[in-house]
Amino acid sequence: MRKSLLGFSVALAALCFAASFAAELVGHTEPVYDITTTPDGKWLVTGSFDQTVRLWDANSLQPTRTMLGHTGLVLAIAVSPDSKLIASGGLDNTIRLWEIPNNVPVLNLAGHQGAVASAAMTTDGMFVVSGGADKLLKVWTAADGKPARDIPGGTAAITRVDVRKDNLQVAAGDATGVVRLFNFTDGVAQQVLGAHTGEITGLVYAPNNGFFLTAGADGLVKRWPVQFTAPLNIAGHGDVINVVALRPDGNWIATGSNDKTARLWDRNNGQPIRNLDGHPEAVTAIAFSPNQAWVLTGCADKIARLFDANNGQVVKAFAAQAGAITAVAVNPNHQEIAVGDATGVVKIYKTADGAEVRALAPHTGPVSGVAYLPNGANLVTASHDKSVKVWNAADGVLVRKIDVPDAATSLAVSINNLLLAVGANDKQVRVFNVADGAAVAAFAGHTDKITGVDFSRDLTKLVSSSADGSVRVWDLTAKRLMQYFVQHAGVVSGTAFHPDNKTIVSAGADKTIKVDAVSVQSVQVADDKRFNDLVIASNSAWHATAHEDGSVKLWDSNAGTLMRPFAGLTGRATSVAISPNAQQIAAGGADKSVRVWNLNSAQAQVRFETPTEVTRLTFSPDNTKLLASGADNALRAFDPTPPNPQPADAPLRPIAQTLTGHTAGIGSLVIAPNNRTAISASADGSVKSWEIAAASFTANLAGHASHIYGLAFSNDGKQLVSASNDKTVRLWDVEKKAAVRVISTQQQPVYGVVYTPDNKSLVIAGGDKTVKLLNLENGAELRVFKGPEFPVYSVALSPDGRTIAAGGVGLGPNRPIFIWNIDAPDPVKKLDGHKDDVYRVRFNVAGNKLLSVGYTGTVNIWDIAAGKPVFSSKLPSITYGGNYVAAGARLAATASDGKTYFVDLPAEAR
Repeated sequence: MRKSLLGFSVALAALCFAASFAAELVGHTEPVYDITTTPDGKWLVTGSFDQTVRLWDANSLQPTRTMLGHTGLVLAIAVSPDSKLIASGGLDNTIRLWEIPNNVPVLNLAGHQGAVASAAMTTDGMFVVSGGADKLLKVWTAADGKPARDIPGGTAAITRVDVRKDNLQVAAGDATGVVRLFNFTDGVAQQVLGAHTGEITGLVYAPNNGFFLTAGADGLVKRWPVQFTAPLNIAGHGDVINVVALRPDGNWIATGSNDKTARLWDRNNGQPIRNLDGHPEAVTAIAFSPNQAWVLTGCADKIARLFDANNGQVVKAFAAQAGAITAVAVNPNHQEIAVGDATGVVKIYKTADGAEVRALAPHTGPVSGVAYLPNGANLVTASHDKSVKVWNAADGVLVRKIDVPDAATSLAVSINNLLLAVGANDKQVRVFNVADGAAVAAFAGHTDKITGVDFSRDLTKLVSSSADGSVRVWDLTAKRLMQYFVQHAGVVSGTAFHPDNKTIVSAGADKTIKVDAVSVQSVQVADDKRFNDLVIASNSAWHATAHEDGSVKLWDSNAGTLMRPFAGLTGRATSVAISPNAQQIAAGGADKSVRVWNLNSAQAQVRFETPTEVTRLTFSPDNTKLLASGADNALRAFDPTPPNPQPADAPLRPIAQTLTGHTAGIGSLVIAPNNRTAISASADGSVKSWEIAAASFTANLAGHASHIYGLAFSNDGKQLVSASNDKTVRLWDVEKKAAVRVISTQQQPVYGVVYTPDNKSLVIAGGDKTVKLLNLENGAELRVFKGPEFPVYSVALSPDGRTIAAGGVGLGPNRPIFIWNIDAPDPVKKLDGHKDDVYRVRFNVAGNKLLSVGYTGTVNIWDIAAGKPVFSSKLPSITYGGNYVAAGARLAATASDGKTYFVDLPAEAR
């Protein structure tokens, strides 16, 4: 304060009438010293003894930003002419510059039909990619929001989108758990990955472009490469493919079809090798001999045929059985074959002469599989009669029977002779020990009957195909799904594992053969249920997850091991973000809070409170902003800078900025490389671009030796002048954020300063009891205005630059306000009426009325020409500042009780 009053009498001169308070601003915790409105009329700015500057929405009077940084009372505020910058000064002897946020979208990217769930931006900031319920990826130019291209994103709603950091690839995850990869430049599809059971809840590329991570409703995090061998699609059959087999060395594929042909294909390039002709009806079973020399087929005409694989000639046609052949196998000794049919009969024949060796005790339902153990000791059969039987291969004696809950539809044996895999009509795959028939594992996930199963050679994986159109690969050790394939259109008839333990071959009702590969690099169990968010660190070595139980976890992305948890959220954790410098981790949740921790020590650094549940979080590239979306469809920005020193308890910080405009939930946030542009995607069907102000001050202008009382921007906004208790007036370059020079040094503190409209002169007022006109360039006194006998606290210049008003301290019952013409030293008016020290004078827009604020709460509106007040009001508290607001229809006065009071003005006072 400039002056302390030990006592004062409360008196009111109400020459016209007094008004009641129309509204109040409540939020400051100590006296509010000054208020101003931005030139565009959108915002109110207040400065307070609580060391904060606050921004308020001029229409709703709701707080939108609290600016922290000053270490002493805030005594002066000014706003740039373009309404983009605030300057504040105070008892800490510094001037700080703050950006004024734009709280409405800069661009509205409209075009999606339905909710938009996710958006991402290229690293150069040039393009935005969005995806949503309409199953489309849309690419937009970020600068103008215009659509660049559409990429068909698949068959289900898109839930997550990301762009590889080299901007060459875009990934889209959908509600069914499938991830699709596209060339970013032209939108050409590159790969389809069956990643999770249930929707994709997280999808992020590693900053090093080496891999990407996915998260799903199944609680898993999976790591994937970014480069893939293109899947091979083989076509040629004229009808449904019923069966498929892979030669033991993996180089040839054999298929049988309803088109009455069996065919051999080159697995490497998909080219046909030869047809195996001679089937009068559909080919319903097929197998290679272990020595790769033969192909054994079964046909709907009830006959099994043995072909020479190298020339396609029939080696032997065996006797017709009672039903269509449904399963065939060649004994590893190559002397016998096993043939099963639709009546449940399995017969053994000699390969040399085709003679029947024996018939096994029949199943009571169709045989769905026959397989010899690689060591030749046993033959295994599977049937729709819900049984699997193990036979002694030498004599056909039943060794054991394994019951399954539903019809067994497919069968495979492991290369080590120890395991059986059985697919069933109940949509499950089961693994049993050969030795005792004990169940080893069961795999559920298919949505229709199983049509094929096979073990990988290394016995780490099991593949299954299904009538649901998918092929699934299971981890035999962890007993969970690794990856699935959905390239077929319709029933998948069968599948086989290549000896490389990665390549999968499948065939189906769509008449095609697909060759693809297991590409998932690792599978990590992050939770036993769905978790809510996934983010990867800039070092590509760590990732973090947010969980339903409120936990936030940091993981090693290479090993998949937990590094450390972060505690503090009391409800479910809905979102998590890691700062680009990998020093901080932030999370938000259902408890309506955002918490920031030191990433390396898990020390809580700072926290924020929000009106609603937090739904998404992201850091700006320069680490200075933290942006959150809420369940109320608003975006909020925070300053995540860690305190220095760090207190034991994380301090609570206010919201730096609030942005509104979405009408439904926000599913995705990203901040552009320029650190100012934010992109949000919403269920309201829109993608919006926003301008995010700096969360803290953008400059700290130091140089004054004592506290700052007055600030003013030049009318072009390029310069700033300051007046100080150190008796100086200083000039600052706003763009360079640097001191230019000391304009003038006075004999006493300088309390007020304003620019003339031509930016060539300044009007100052101060403790030397004078008001002066100074040359801006050299500080020369152009004029000293006469009248005041005591220190002058406030000075104002009319909008046309012709009239000066000033007020301040006095003795006795009168504290006059003086009015001058800028061209003459003598006052043209002396406004008498204040019995309290005048702390603020302000002209209205027309320049014909003057607002004055007295220390004891007296507020007057003067008709300058008449020299009399036309309106008076009285505040219930000591008053320090005031201004016209609402285009002059109201006055706002700041008070020692921490409030700002609004009074509606009658027409004659505006």
